[in-house]
Amino acid sequence: MQRKRPLRPRSTLDALLWARLRTMRDQGWHFRRAVPFRTFILDFVEHEARLVIDLLEGEPGQKSTSARPVRDRLLAEQGYVILRLWRVEAARDLHSALHKILETLDTLSSAESH
Repeated sequence: MQRKRPLRPRSTLDALLWARLRTMRDQGWHFRRAVPFRTFILDFVEHEARLVIDLLEGEPGQKSTSARPVRDRLLAEQGYVILRLWRVEAARDLHSALHKILETLDTLSSAESH
């Protein structure tokens, strides 16, 4: 069986972030990468927490051209929260990006337990 080609070239950031997200299994988080959702591909998803991580192109402060209002509405209707991270910032400081992800997961799991 032939393997499918990736939909887009994998960047170093994607590989580094994916490696770190996979280590979060020890904490009970199970991320998936390049998840199909309708006609979209989501960068990273943790289904139990209902968290989508969206890596944005461009520079912070710049209006994102990757905003997809239809996709965002559909995800929100299914209870998903979207955490947007600028690629350039995450690449510059992966530790801070991971900290934001963990904070969001903690917030989501706290809200769910109440």
